[in-house]
This record gives sequence, structure tokens and C-alpha cells, in this order.
Amino acid sequence: MRKLSMALIAGVALAGCGVDPEAENQEIVSNLIQAGFPANDIMIVDGAVYVGRDAHVTLDASREMIQTPEESTEQYHTTNLVGTSVTKICVNPTAAFNAYPRLSEGLDLAIANYNEQGLRLTFSRGPSTDCTANIIAQTTTGTGGSAGFPSNGQPYGIINIGTGLDSYSADVNEHVITHELGHAIGFRHSDYYNRSISCNIGGDEGEAGVGAIHIPGTPTTATVGGSVMNSCFRSTETGEWTATDITALNFLYGGGGGVQSCSSYSFTSYRGQNGRQITCSCTTLGGGAVWGTDLYTDDSAVCTAAVHAGAIPASGGTVTVTIQPGQNSYTGSTRNGVTTSSYGAWSGSISFVGQTPPPPSCSTYSFTSYRGQNGTKIPCTCGAVSSGAVWGTDIYTDDSNACVAAVHAGVIPSSGGRVVVTIAPGQSSYTASTRNGITTYSYGAWSGSITLGLR
Repeated sequence: MRKLSMALIAGVALAGCGVDPEAENQEIVSNLIQAGFPANDIMIVDGAVYVGRDAHVTLDASREMIQTPEESTEQYHTTNLVGTSVTKICVNPTAAFNAYPRLSEGLDLAIANYNEQGLRLTFSRGPSTDCTANIIAQTTTGTGGSAGFPSNGQPYGIINIGTGLDSYSADVNEHVITHELGHAIGFRHSDYYNRSISCNIGGDEGEAGVGAIHIPGTPTTATVGGSVMNSCFRSTETGEWTATDITALNFLYGGGGGVQSCSSYSFTSYRGQNGRQITCSCTTLGGGAVWGTDLYTDDSAVCTAAVHAGAIPASGGTVTVTIQPGQNSYTGSTRNGVTTSSYGAWSGSISFVGQTPPPPSCSTYSFTSYRGQNGTKIPCTCGAVSSGAVWGTDIYTDDSNACVAAVHAGVIPSSGGRVVVTIAPGQSSYTASTRNGITTYSYGAWSGSITLGLR
């Protein structure tokens, strides 16, 4: 599988009046070597000093790396982290950055990645208000990115994202931008000790003493695809955090009430990202339309749906929303003081962690495609039954309407419910009958059958 390095570097060093940039860079290099970085992993490109190929180091940051820490801990992050005075980081894309649709979409997804974790830091796409720190998102050439480490308690102020990424998926852009923002708040490469793990080439970036501190609860060995913070990425990246990434984020920046309001999310924008989970907060129940039971349309009022599902009380709380596929129908009900509505087909759904969503609609299955898989059981859900052709009694042709057959078999009432369809062999003949208000047809030989039950 082809690896794409996030280490294509381009940058411009800005020097103040009377400052010798060459002397400044020499001090940075000297400080990095003193901190433990190997000399062959330090490079100067366009007047800026980089380590690990995509991490720009400023003079202040290099000086902090050689300061004696208050205590010695063996934890991979830099000693320089974002201070507690920073609570909202605004990421401000340049006009050139916004001209690339995939880069722009990737930035929104990367910001959501961080905000969904309920950290003490929140991120916002600029221009915005109440920012306590700012990062500029600008373009560079190639298909990689670069950033720097925090200094003076502030995140690094620039991420550079290659315009060649616009030809890759939004997920890949999300991955790269999430990665570079990770550097800006103090994360080292998870495979810093052996870049060849994710890049196929390269060696040790250097443990650097307190400059590469292991984070408790995370592995000390890296694997391909094991972290957003691997040195290099694949063209198949999903852009999502791994479990160990989340552990690391929570260790460094967890807590602080950073969970965003559910009303700040547009859950319809997450369609197709089935299984993705988003933690958000609800205040006292204020109403809003909801369609479905346990599985709700993704345009439902989330907090009202959460009360209906029993995930939170009417006084509010924190919920975790799971993105689910669209359904052919949704059934209304009354629970916990909330009445929801029924609806037909819709393109996206949500459920809540701790709730077991109903299985997919039976109408989404083509049971004839399961022929030969005799004994296979398929749980599914039926809405209110109105009409549909059925052949047989107790054992039905596999092209029969499964929900009408389930009513005929006495498994569910005509108002619908959950059933289990079992694949059975074809029969030489099928017998008609009338039961539970349903009349079925007789038929001769057929190649596949189904039976209906509750398990």
C-alpha cells in the first residue's frame, strides 16, 4: 500500500529588524542537539528549522526544550504544551486555502475531531470570537503538511497543508489536518523512534530527553494505522482517532467541560459515517420534532430524542450520539413524556449509546439472494402492514413480502414489530390459507423459502 509522507516541507522564516536569522537558526539547532535530537534529523528549509521532517521549531520552543523540568516523568509529547489559559483555538484558513474544496472540508472535519472529545480545549473555524489562541491554516505545495510545537503556553501558530491533497478524499485531508493540529498542541510522531514503521523508510527522530515523553496508557510501540500521529499516512485513511489517540488526548487535555452543545452539530452532515460517535450536551428539554423510536431520523431534535430514548432525563445531560444508516420507515411512540412521529424512508439515522437500535427494515433485504444459506437468521423490523403478495403457509416463498408473511404467521400484529427471517430450502409446492386477516396464495415448485419467528 502506498504511503504518503506528511513531511513535505515548505515555510518562510520571519526575522525582526536587527535579528540575524542565521545565528538564530544555529542556536535552534544547537538547542535541539542538546535536547537529544539526532543531527541528521534536523534540517533547515527556506530559513526555518524542522525536526521529524514536518515539525517546525522556533527559537522559544527550542529554548524551552532544554529547560530543566520540575519533575522527571517517563511518559510521546513535547514538554511544551498548551497552557490552561488557552480554552478556544481559532483556526483561520487563508483565502488560498479556502479555494481548495477538499482542504476546506478536511479542516471542518478535523476541528470536529477535536471538539467531539470534550477536551478542555475547543477549536473553531475562524473568523470567530472569544479566541484565546489562533492558528493560520495556509497552503503549501505537494501532498503533505507541516506545523510546529507549542511555546510559551501557546499552540504553534501555522499549519501548512499541501494543495496536492485536494485530489484525495475528504477523509485523507481530515487525517493530515488533524495530524498537523496535533503537532501544534504538542504531539510528537507516535513512531518517532522508527519512521520506517509508517513510511517504509527513515529512522529515529530522537527521543530528545523530555522532548519525546511517553503518554501513560498508550502503547510504546507503533503500528501502521495505529495512530493519526504516525509519521506518514496512507491513501485509505479514515481521518478518525484511534482508541490510543483518544487516550492520549484525554491525558493531556481532558476535562474542563469542553463538551459542545448538541445544537451546535448538524447530524445530517455525518451521513455515511456509520458508527461514528459524537458526545455533546443537552440543557433542559425544550421540545422539538422527533421521528422514530430507538432509531431516529438524523434531522430529529437530538436532545428531545435522547429523553425519549431514556438516555438523559428531561433536565438534560451529556449524550453520545451514534451515526446510523437511513431506514425505509420509522415508527412513532410515546416514552418518558415525549411523543415521536412515524415517517417513511429517510437517508440518515441516529441512536444513542446505551440504547440498542432496532434492526434494519425487512424491506431493505432481498431474501432471494440468500438462497443456499439455509438456517441463516436475519433480524429485521416491520412497519405497519398494509399489503403485499405472499405464497405459502408457515413456510413461504423467499420472494414473498416478509412482513405480510410475519402477520400471516402470527409473529407480529398488523401494526408491525421485529421479526427474525430464517432462510430455508425451496419446496416442491406451497399451500394457500387465510390467517390473521391475510390471505396467501398457493404455488408450485420454488427455489428458496423463508420462515418467520421472533428468534
